Amino acid sequence: MPSRRSFLATSGTLLAGVLAGCSGTILSQSPDGTQWTASVPEPTSLSPPCVTNGWLAVGGYHSSQSGNSQLAVFDATDGTRQWDIDLERITGLTASDGRIYAGERGGPRGAQAQIYAFDASSGEQLWTQAVNNLASALTVSDETLYAANGSLAALETSDGTLRWEQSSIDGIDFTVIAAPDDQLASDDTAVYFGNQGGVVALSPSNGTLLWAWQPEDWPSTTVGPLPVDTHVYVGADGNVAALDRTTGQLQWRSSFGMDARVQGVHKTESSLLVAESTAQAPSGTFGTLYELSLQNGTERYERRFETPVTQTTSTLDRFIVGTDAGQVTWVDRLSSFEQAQTTISSETFLLGAGDEQVFAQTTNGTLYALTQPS
Repeated sequence: MPSRRSFLATSGTLLAGVLAGCSGTILSQSPDGTQWTASVPEPTSLSPPCVTNGWLAVGGYHSSQSGNSQLAVFDATDGTRQWDIDLERITGLTASDGRIYAGERGGPRGAQAQIYAFDASSGEQLWTQAVNNLASALTVSDETLYAANGSLAALETSDGTLRWEQSSIDGIDFTVIAAPDDQLASDDTAVYFGNQGGVVALSPSNGTLLWAWQPEDWPSTTVGPLPVDTHVYVGADGNVAALDRTTGQLQWRSSFGMDARVQGVHKTESSLLVAESTAQAPSGTFGTLYELSLQNGTERYERRFETPVTQTTSTLDRFIVGTDAGQVTWVDRLSSFEQAQTTISSETFLLGAGDEQVFAQTTNGTLYALTQPS
């Protein structure tokens, strides 16, 4: 699952501006594994590149009289720029089933944000809907778009009809404190939100509470929920927990130390990969990747990085781990002696992924489309 917390902490104020030209080219100093590069808006701190049906959507800041954000869409295969549109301020971005959904701050009748749905290939605006949250967390499943940050809303993907919206439930609100893909997830049985005390699961049909896991000693959830098979995986500070997907009951929990900060998780067929960052004394500054047993969370293997892990994302079968030194590593299991990797010159970037490709959007306005280096 993607992680943007360190991007939030390190990127600071992003300079506005869009670099011209060079879509589909490979720069002379491109990282190993580069398929193509493009000039794009400098990334917002919340929304990484996302892919649907071969179309790549990228959002970011730029200077324009019509607004300060831009949504740009590329052919993911060769980097051809397909279309773009200016928005006032992009709050969130996701893509699914040939459509791209973008949140824009502000809206009619005092709404906190409005959500746009676009056809990915043509850029045609399909619908727009106002919601009473910032729409910085967006996810899609079973023909439903969920939006959160201030409330949690469910919209029909067909026409944007608001099915339900919850401002809070049993005293639990829906504030995004980390980054959107790290707190909101959904499937055809539930929508899951990681809050300041644990995880809640709501009914997709009416937003009622299905279950809540709120232990007394759990910090704010900042990684996950990640629903896979029979479990939901979540992370907070230096902790990872596996919950029963149907009941929310704790199955196991692992801790990595007081100075550790979990940055992302990825499930393989036989294990859970966990990337963490340690950047405080007295432990030092480094990153660690753990391979845990799915049955009980015990450690099988670990790998140390010289610098803290700041970014993670997942392709269909690889966990992609980025460090603050610009190193990007493809991982399927830690028992492998060698892991493919490349280095991005910009140390501050966002990672997104499709089925096979990885996309790195840097703060200098360059987008890299990457495949696993040989």
